[in-house]
Amino acid sequence: MASPPSCVKVVGSINWDIINRIESHHGNWQHASFPHTAGIDPCPGGHGVNQATAVYRASHSRPSESSSHYNAADPIGDVQVHMIGMIGEDEDNRGQKIINALADNSVNVEGVHLAKGVRNGYAHIYVDMQGTPRITNDPLANGYLTWDLVEKELDKSPPADLIMVQLEIPQDTVERTIDYANKKQIPIIFNSAPVSTRASNLYKHPQIFQVDHLILNHHCVKAICEIRAPRNGFALDDGMTSITDIQALYSKYCDDFHRQGARCVVITLGHRGVLASYLEPPDANDNSGQRTFFYPATKRSEELVDETGASDAFIGAYAVEILRQMKTPANLNLRPRSFDLDIGSAIEHGMKAGALTTESFGSFPAIPWREQWMGPEIKWLTANPFFMQ
Repeated sequence: MASPPSCVKVVGSINWDIINRIESHHGNWQHASFPHTAGIDPCPGGHGVNQATAVYRASHSRPSESSSHYNAADPIGDVQVHMIGMIGEDEDNRGQKIINALADNSVNVEGVHLAKGVRNGYAHIYVDMQGTPRITNDPLANGYLTWDLVEKELDKSPPADLIMVQLEIPQDTVERTIDYANKKQIPIIFNSAPVSTRASNLYKHPQIFQVDHLILNHHCVKAICEIRAPRNGFALDDGMTSITDIQALYSKYCDDFHRQGARCVVITLGHRGVLASYLEPPDANDNSGQRTFFYPATKRSEELVDETGASDAFIGAYAVEILRQMKTPANLNLRPRSFDLDIGSAIEHGMKAGALTTESFGSFPAIPWREQWMGPEIKWLTANPFFMQ
């Protein structure tokens, strides 16, 4: 008999992405030139939309390749994804287009509300010929996602088995979502992105780090930590020659996040890989051991085209693997802080999904389905963390 579906509720941003391909990211006061390539259609985006889609795709096969959206014999079982966010009103009806795209990916959109008289959030994304994006965005309708709306959606049935939240919505809503998850003992993943001036002030609100999983990139680490714990020595790309260098630099930041309340800290380091620190379940004396890992990036031989959606695909696949482990017999009926998790397995899934995403333009359309990285015929390479590909 198949187990009941798992439910993931994503509280986050809903954007409209306008994507441009440019020759390079020039310095100030220089014009960017557009190569003679086909244009890229605008598409749904935002960390909330992308991560909701990534969770669904990471737990399902493409509908066209299967008579059902999941295999009942799969240890993941069925996963339902609920999006909680705000769309706006625009002449081109982009908010409804985003809702339709989410629904086409089987994401439940009953928790998406309309901010009347306000435009939909959007992002302008410029991707250079090396696949590096630069992003400017305006939250607009996302700024109207208040806690009272979110709380009503979180309280609705089915109850969430896992909650995900990011920083493209009001910070008060983020903090209260985290507090809700902790009080209800629902595991929560907090992605402290994007990098912004707001990120540098997060230490004034330490409760925001009291999460089961804190996932952030090295740029966010710098923005959040540098004022409180300045770097002694070098930055990420200055003179690193060994994994020991990476661990020495970032382990102290993981320790700081642990002191603030984060159980697992995952720092993505671009082409170098991922560093993670995990507090093991407490023993009889309420003491927790700590495990620190470094994983070099995995990749395929295909060309890197666009890195924009890699982090969201990583987080979606990571979340699905954590959800699978939560549902194992050893973890059933345990409280989140008592789960014994294989974080390394979740990171490996995340890195593969993220790598696949970089092979296509855009974030939302590039997010892979589960079978795209799970097949035995797929060949993966371990990247050299000290050589820029």
